[in-house]
Amino acid sequence: MRQDTLSAALEGKTPIGLSYTLGTRAGTKDASTDFNGDFGNANDFFFGIRNTNNAFASADVTLRQHLLKDFWIDEDRATIRVRQKQLKMTEQALRFQVMRILLAVELAYYDLIVARQQVHVEEQSLDLNQQLVNETRRRVEVGDLPPLDAEQAETQLQNTLTALAATREVAGSRENTLKSLLTDDFRAWADMEVQPTDTLVAVPVSVNRSESFQQALASRPDLAEARLAVEKTAVNVQFRYNQLFPNLDLVGSYGDQGVKSGFSRAVGDAYMFREPDYAYGAVVSFPLANIAGRNQYKESKAARQLAELQLKKAEQSVFLQVADWVNRVQSRYSQVASTRKARSYAEGALEAEQKKWKNGLSTPFFVLQAQETLTAARSAEVLSLADYNKALAQLGFAQGTSLQKFRINVQVK
Repeated sequence: MRQDTLSAALEGKTPIGLSYTLGTRAGTKDASTDFNGDFGNANDFFFGIRNTNNAFASADVTLRQHLLKDFWIDEDRATIRVRQKQLKMTEQALRFQVMRILLAVELAYYDLIVARQQVHVEEQSLDLNQQLVNETRRRVEVGDLPPLDAEQAETQLQNTLTALAATREVAGSRENTLKSLLTDDFRAWADMEVQPTDTLVAVPVSVNRSESFQQALASRPDLAEARLAVEKTAVNVQFRYNQLFPNLDLVGSYGDQGVKSGFSRAVGDAYMFREPDYAYGAVVSFPLANIAGRNQYKESKAARQLAELQLKKAEQSVFLQVADWVNRVQSRYSQVASTRKARSYAEGALEAEQKKWKNGLSTPFFVLQAQETLTAARSAEVLSLADYNKALAQLGFAQGTSLQKFRINVQVK
């Protein structure tokens, strides 16, 4: 016997959980039956051999609709919704990573500005020390001052040179740090010099803790990711709850088949539905205890509660960050004013001490002290300006507004 068959089917599900199968089957059958051993039937066929040559075809549709279990959600729909939540979570994670990179670049940029300005402060100190050394040497040569004063001035000059070299080293290191954040080909940037275009200024910014809290709740990508995690666990809770219901399914089928000597006639009988077969009914089944299903439902609810607690913890952590940086912004701004005044007073004190020294009413020792005080005051002012701007950057990150600040729109396709 020889039989050739060709079949095809289309299966799928609708959004309401209705599953369907559209199937068709066609083929030919060629068989020979030897009746020579059956003397009662052998004479009915030529040479006692019966040849069976025919074609067959069938077409049918089968439907199944869940009414309780798997009705409003089933495993496939639950998986799709969970994957959608996970996709959105990864998008928020990407935004948060971009924010972290922006913050790192911004802080490294301010660190480089500070290092360059600290170099300038040390260079100013070096100029003052060099002037004092030159003047002290001249007065020692004419006998106005003892040699010890010249040695003190020379000592301070060498100390300033040492500090300047160390400050320049720090500036080079911070420039390399910024380069590493700006490019993935550091070798190509190694000989390039990064020159900041900004100077450190203290622009007053009005901050409100309550408004910052609301901004963080609305803008922080990590909080959005935590909320999506809660929604993802809620999908599993819904699915596990639905699985506790019994199976109540409506089923039905409709189709026809044809068997003819010719292939086209068989296909015509099948697809014209001249003598269709159909069936319909309901299928009910349910487990007696369903212990596994109930335990899985309890587990899903526990997972949702854990996700909600993690969201609450994340919100509390963000509130703490915002509150800390609001306080620091206010404090650092007040420090900017005080260090600026201290630097101004130190400049006045040095100028007064230099006049006294020129009039013979002071010594190089007190001038050196005034110069050290001025250098320290200038460094403190630079650091306070940097700390204020870095605090603003950290507050923007805590509020989740870094992307808006730099007009960056992260779109995931």
